[in-house]
Amino acid sequence: MIAGVPQPRITDQLHRAADAVPARRPDRLHASALALMLTDRSARGIADRLGHLIYSGELGQGLHLPTVRALAAALHVGPTTIASALAQLRQRGLIHSDRRHGSVVRGPGRLAGRRYASLPARVRLDLSTAFPDPALLPDLAGPMAEAVLGTHWRSYPDDTVDPHLAAVLDPSWPFEAEDFTVTSGAHDAVHRIADVLLHPYDRVVVEEVAAASLLDIVEDHRAQATPVVCDDEGPLPEALELALTTRPRMLLFQSRMASPHGHALSRRRAQALVPMLADRDIVIVEQDTAHELAPTPDVSLGEYLPAQTLLVRSWNKSHGPHLRVGALAGIRRVVSRVRARQKATGSWPSVLTQRALAQMLADPQAQAAIRLARTRYRQRRRRMVRALHEHGLAPTGVAGLSVWVHVRDAPTAIRSLAADGIGIASGTPFVAYGDGRSHVRIATTLHHDQHTHIARILGEAHRG
Repeated sequence: MIAGVPQPRITDQLHRAADAVPARRPDRLHASALALMLTDRSARGIADRLGHLIYSGELGQGLHLPTVRALAAALHVGPTTIASALAQLRQRGLIHSDRRHGSVVRGPGRLAGRRYASLPARVRLDLSTAFPDPALLPDLAGPMAEAVLGTHWRSYPDDTVDPHLAAVLDPSWPFEAEDFTVTSGAHDAVHRIADVLLHPYDRVVVEEVAAASLLDIVEDHRAQATPVVCDDEGPLPEALELALTTRPRMLLFQSRMASPHGHALSRRRAQALVPMLADRDIVIVEQDTAHELAPTPDVSLGEYLPAQTLLVRSWNKSHGPHLRVGALAGIRRVVSRVRARQKATGSWPSVLTQRALAQMLADPQAQAAIRLARTRYRQRRRRMVRALHEHGLAPTGVAGLSVWVHVRDAPTAIRSLAADGIGIASGTPFVAYGDGRSHVRIATTLHHDQHTHIARILGEAHRG
């Protein structure tokens, strides 16, 4: 779409093209009619425009799209460009394709975590998802019992935030936040932020390789992801500068132990990004889901841009997945609206789990358990990285609970490992655009002795 130029409705274009090219069947859109609506003839531009037409209802459910060759001819582009655009639409769940019927519009719907749900089912050794190792979690029974004894059950809570937890977290926050609330984990916090801020078709800058759950949130809100390339220190300045030309509503990224890429925002990189983000109408959302386990420094853009930044944290990986407590702090106008919706629905974590977490964060024994877990997770990742290097592979990142690896023939490697009862994840759910099938993600949280075997299979697949 060209900025400032009103776009005609596709129904008008269909009537205009009807005399020149008769429709072959009533439920198939002719290539020449659709071509009139596509001003950006790149694969991404075509996918974005078609996605807009599907979301708006102008391309209805069940409508057959033109064939790849027909649309390529009408647009004077190569068939590969059209095939790539349709692949992006399939990845977003907006169309369905098969050899018999071609590409058919599925409709916008609600994707409801489609990317995350696409990860493999459990196998003998499930390394597709970075679940925490139960053996490395601190004891929850004692803190929970103390929380029960110390809680006044006869009175309804005055606020969504337990004051004991707020008192523990406040000194650890990397910047002076305007407001604070708790949520049912980090992803719940980002969902609630998106509910408040995003409208259909808004642009959201995300990591080129991002957590599947974050991409799900963007797509579930009918926003459009604008990927930015990252290296080990976070978003590349030149890539972010280009992404900002799309006038995004939000910058959403993982500040440490980023899944699955493994990057961590450095202070040098943060200082390079601040000038291009300052004074822009953009909300910065940082997600730090494993900060208690992170071996890298705690760096936040909120230290420099507190009026534009929201920081989200959770403790599911470090203290236990059943706590389901996350913290959201930063811009008051956003946090206050999140809290208001929580109060309206009663959907905030119980005082019991908040107080149990507060006790664990201050307890020396629990802190020792977390330090041990941090060391073990780092050692396990290093073993996997070392084995991959020995077989000619180059995983990315500096720290994390998984590794991201380029492999020429990833599907074959995944099938070979699955036959041995080992599950790893295809890269597809973790990339905003493209199919991601040239990468795999391997969780490194569990203790096992399969590093060499996995690396050998992947190395063979990479060499072809």
